[in-house]
Amino acid sequence: MYNLIFSKIIDEDINSCYNYIKEKLESPMAAESLMEELYKKLIHIKEKPYSRPLVHDKLLASFGIRSIKIKNYLLFYSVDDNINVITFMYNKRDWINIIKGLPLDEIM
Repeated sequence: MYNLIFSKIIDEDINSCYNYIKEKLESPMAAESLMEELYKKLIHIKEKPYSRPLVHDKLLASFGIRSIKIKNYLLFYSVDDNINVITFMYNKRDWINIIKGLPLDEIM
């Protein structure tokens, strides 16, 4: 079984999404529900990391980046000897350019 390795930015990404839903949208139950679903999806990709296809951007796919939808959000990860959890964001954001703008050590 693979180990989950979290990027330096993933905590900030998750906290930002959680706090936005909880405080800005004033929906703490929805924020908790998102966290529960995130946890379930992390277990899923730990058990079946290759179940999700590579992203459709050729450059990001060349780094082995995959995504999984979690409600209205996307979790990005890659697989080598471990599962490298890269970033988590709202699915309507310009995720291709956001990920391409990350330091290389964050996505590899």
